[in-house]
Amino acid sequence: MKKKIDFDKITKFVKKKNFLIACCVLVLTIGTLGYSYGAFFSVKTNTNNQTVTTGTLNVSYTNASTSMDKGQMQSISDEMGLNETDNSLIYIQNTGSLDSNFTLTVGYDMANFTSRSGYQETDELTPLDYVMVAVYEHSDGTDTLVVEPTAVAELPLYEVNSNDSRYNRYAILFDTVGSTSSGNATKTYKVKMWLSDKAIPAASFTYFYLNAEIIAEVENAKMAYNLSGTVTDSSSTALNGAVVSIQNGSVTSQTDASGNFTLNGIYPGTYNLDITYNGITYKGNLTVVEGTANNLVSNGTTFNSTSDIFSVANTYKTTIAKIISLNDIDTYSTEVAFASGTTYNLAPTYTFTGGGTEAVNGLNISLDTSNQTYSLTLN
Repeated sequence: MKKKIDFDKITKFVKKKNFLIACCVLVLTIGTLGYSYGAFFSVKTNTNNQTVTTGTLNVSYTNASTSMDKGQMQSISDEMGLNETDNSLIYIQNTGSLDSNFTLTVGYDMANFTSRSGYQETDELTPLDYVMVAVYEHSDGTDTLVVEPTAVAELPLYEVNSNDSRYNRYAILFDTVGSTSSGNATKTYKVKMWLSDKAIPAASFTYFYLNAEIIAEVENAKMAYNLSGTVTDSSSTALNGAVVSIQNGSVTSQTDASGNFTLNGIYPGTYNLDITYNGITYKGNLTVVEGTANNLVSNGTTFNSTSDIFSVANTYKTTIAKIISLNDIDTYSTEVAFASGTTYNLAPTYTFTGGGTEAVNGLNISLDTSNQTYSLTLN
């Protein structure tokens, strides 16, 4: 099950290429259908505004920051990462008459990585377990943290490349920007990334080369569901003050005295669905799809597979971090190998199929406080 890291191989590679130990390059770019980039070991970013339009939605860099390019990166704590001044500032403007929704994704910028470096081996890229990302909403000179420090491996897969997992995209958050007549036709975000202090020593020989990307469409193109229900404990007692969060705080709801919550405007996709109660966060995933009638099914609590971890995460609609954590895997995601015939554990993973009505009632979450997990039912 556990494939060990070949430190000798990594060390020989570094010496052969005459690179400095602990040298990492991080590139954070933003765009839709296009990128800016920084080359290895030298900054070659376009410092002028770049705007890419999808329908009526414009996504642009600011003059101050088109990308981040760092050498000799050291692993740092989340607190230090949040205090870093380097960031990518993303400006989003809707110039049309319809509201638009968008998803902020992150993943390796393999096209620029391979074309500029010439290196092809997967183990030269920093494992996503150790790449931390945080997002601030920037408004009127004030920064509000909307996505707490999160490893990319903890994010749901947004796009999967079946031939090469290095091209996968991971969803950070989703949001909506209003039309020109709405008075809220702009959004600005600050995105920060850093190498986690949990990184094993071998990660110092690998490279950051990631980008963030806005993917947008007209809001009316898909159904936005309003999911309402209750949070209870295993004895069916309503829990007051539990926070239900979907996709890293993209939408949150705190339960009332009757345990009621509502998550508004949830589009089709796969999301982290977390419930925080009494200081404990119960983690799972919810996939939302459109259909002809409301239905909820469990994707299972275990799996038997010889597939790679990215395929498993995509098949069962969970995250690679949850698979690693629940199965006590002591290496990073790019090294995981599953044993044939062995049963592995899954976090709570559910698929909700919605009908033609936005309002969905009766989504009940039951917390198992003993095992720190939860179950979903739909009345």
